[in-house]
Amino acid sequence: EFRELKDEIASAGGNVQAIKVRVVDGQPSASTKDSKASVGVVDGQPVGFEIVFGHRRHQACLELGLPVNAVIAEGMSDQALFEAMDRENRGRKNLSAWEQGRMYDEAIKAGLYPSIRRLEEALGVNHSDAVRSLQLAKLPKEVVAAFATPLDLQVRWAKPLTDALQKDPDGVLAQAKKIGRNRGSLDATEVFETLTGAGARKGGVPHILPADIVVSHALKPAAVVSADRKGRTLVRFEVSLGDVERQRLAKVIEGFFASK
Repeated sequence: EFRELKDEIASAGGNVQAIKVRVVDGQPSASTKDSKASVGVVDGQPVGFEIVFGHRRHQACLELGLPVNAVIAEGMSDQALFEAMDRENRGRKNLSAWEQGRMYDEAIKAGLYPSIRRLEEALGVNHSDAVRSLQLAKLPKEVVAAFATPLDLQVRWAKPLTDALQKDPDGVLAQAKKIGRNRGSLDATEVFETLTGAGARKGGVPHILPADIVVSHALKPAAVVSADRKGRTLVRFEVSLGDVERQRLAKVIEGFFASK
């Protein structure tokens, strides 16, 4: 999508749809990690700019070496900046529930709103959706890493995943780490069902992966032998191998199958 946007901007000779920036004094706000700062000149005076929305258009122009067509807002507060970004994102529907939750969480941590209720009132968002998005954003990194991408996380999975973590945090985290080591071997629904036990409750077979086999050398882990849900054996080496060593390894594998 970005490449298509970049080609479109190159063809037009610039971004036809303007981005929006605000004038800032000193360092950009910590209210959002998405904003980028730059320095420009207004009425002959050097000023700082922070992007309100249009990050992709801005990046495309930078890569193409084109000037950026922008609307400049002066006197925009951190809270107004966040609300403008949120309206733009929701209007384009280009943020996942997890990304939206991350934005809400950062806004509250930055002190833009004293509570999730005040944030909901200011943005006009549904309470249930906001709470569940925040729950997704607060999931442990091990759980998020179990999915092929955080964008796969669905808002309706927030409560079941949170409940599962509250009931058996060690078990869920252990299973998440195991899935994460073979990321992509399960689709998003299978990861969710494995971590929450939903597959078993529906009468299905939970996607529990067999235990890893660790091969040690010199008292240190050298390789891990595991399996994915399709029964394929996976070997991950914890040490680097040279060309000669890889050739020796291939011979060992050939010998294994010959004896098998």
